[in-house]
Amino acid sequence: MESKTCIVIPQNVKAGTSHTNGPPSPCLQRLMKPYENQPSLIVAVEALYAYQAWVARVVMPIAFQWIEEHYKEVYKTIDEKNRDDVGVVIAAAFKLVQQTDGYKKGMKAYEEYEKALRDGTLRTEDLNPVWTRITERVRKATEESFEAEKEFLDDTI
Repeated sequence: MESKTCIVIPQNVKAGTSHTNGPPSPCLQRLMKPYENQPSLIVAVEALYAYQAWVARVVMPIAFQWIEEHYKEVYKTIDEKNRDDVGVVIAAAFKLVQQTDGYKKGMKAYEEYEKALRDGTLRTEDLNPVWTRITERVRKATEESFEAEKEFLDDTI
């Protein structure tokens, strides 16, 4: 029996100076059938789509709201023919963001994070606890799934 799970890929739309999520693209039936490929490859592709959808539905609207709030500063460096090019607009906005105190503070915090990581003093208990719990459950389920089938496989993880 073929799976009926589908992956919906949201469309990013930038019209003039606004960004919105357009209607989802037509539903894609599984790109790879469960019987055709290694399960970890299928899960990886589906996870990449989930990440792309999160960026499109959550991160991009935040970015374009910031751009709208800083319209004059962002667009003053962009020539007319590139004003609707999402990559050009994001690059111009990023140059401005890099000059902000918040970004500089974040870069300093990243340097401290890297140092603690190198020194072995990094405390991770409070870093992204929800995503950490989800990741731990997904990894555990993957290991258990392969373990349950190990008698048939040479390549269990």
